[in-house]
Amino acid sequence: MTENERLHRKKITDFLIENGAGQVGFCHLAADNPFHLTYAVSYTIPLSDVIIDQIETAPTHTYFHHYRSVNALIDRLSLQCGRMLERMGYHYVPVPASQSVNGLQGIFSHKYAAVSAGLGTVGKSGLFLSKENGPRVRLGTVLTDCPFENPVSAPMASPCKNCMRCVNACPAMAITGMEWEPGAPREEIIDALACSQYMKQNFQQIGRGAVCGICMRVCPAGRKDGGVL
Repeated sequence: MTENERLHRKKITDFLIENGAGQVGFCHLAADNPFHLTYAVSYTIPLSDVIIDQIETAPTHTYFHHYRSVNALIDRLSLQCGRMLERMGYHYVPVPASQSVNGLQGIFSHKYAAVSAGLGTVGKSGLFLSKENGPRVRLGTVLTDCPFENPVSAPMASPCKNCMRCVNACPAMAITGMEWEPGAPREEIIDALACSQYMKQNFQQIGRGAVCGICMRVCPAGRKDGGVL
């Protein structure tokens, strides 16, 4: 790593941490992403444990508001991070915090970048599990051509093992119980359509069925009472 690369990494990390990020990582990507930018900045924004712990059999209005507020923060930070990269002489694309194409999938996988950057892994729920906060995070990603080499030798293994809490708690019965492995198709882990349809049919009164959060609440990973990765 050159001295300039080290300084770029530190400047971006310091900015994101000072503005609310929990973890920050960098990675080298496959060249076939839609923007042909082969590096990424990945970061987490931890969610409020108090708000998540209030979720029982349905999301709360407070959780929906929190979800939107954190997404807005991520979009702002990713844009500002991208502008920093542009001033350094590089190109960037801030990946939207929450955006779907054809209703189910975003323009680029935040989880792919976060796992590649060594920030955590993916659980049976299909949620990203951060090393520090388990699934209780939202992810931000900025794609760039700034050369951030990847220090991670291999993706972290899933810690789920025999745990079935999210599988048993999912009201849509959308979680298969298969343990995640790198490269596993999403449909082997979770039926995203069943999840989306259940939310829209049953949680219309809360954010028009855009959120649930039950699998996140029941997951022991990252909990302050001892469930850690």
